[in-house]
Amino acid sequence: MRSVVVCARDVPAVQGMLARARWPGTVYAATSGDDVLGRLARHPADAVLVDCASVLPGCVPFVRQVRERSPRTAVVVVGADSPQLVAGVLTAGACGVVGGGRHGVELAVALARGLRALRPDGTPAPAGPGCALTDRELEVLRRMADGLTNAEIGRDLYIAEDTVKTHARRLYRKLGVSDRAHAVARAFRAGLVS
Repeated sequence: MRSVVVCARDVPAVQGMLARARWPGTVYAATSGDDVLGRLARHPADAVLVDCASVLPGCVPFVRQVRERSPRTAVVVVGADSPQLVAGVLTAGACGVVGGGRHGVELAVALARGLRALRPDGTPAPAGPGCALTDRELEVLRRMADGLTNAEIGRDLYIAEDTVKTHARRLYRKLGVSDRAHAVARAFRAGLVS
């Protein structure tokens, strides 16, 4: 059975979002990092979806603690808005970051995006830095960082331009961005490309 622990400041909004999302497994709500860590100690989960503002002293140490205590648990962070924080949580072991989500409905929407990122095919993404990206998506991302067009990337990888676009859409979703420039910027900050 797939299970996810959702840690957020606004539990009623999260509970409503989870009911609408129809997660195919078990969902546990938590209001603090300590709640999440206690839950993981009792019952391991496939994934943790965390609102960055709900964990103190900070999101980076929290992600590190989750990964140390439960290495197979995928972590997706919501609300990491600064480039330094995004790079920090990815380096600490988060497999995805979703921007936005300050309060109420906006937070619920951002958490829903994070939940969808965990299950593009009905299963959580494997854990680790940059883990949400497949090898092919990383190849496409690296070529984007080199400034190649979709057509050039396709020729370089011996795949159709439409296939490049499909990989690009998937890696945008996994990185929580909406365009090529933000994907490349996030990849540089996370150390996925150099």
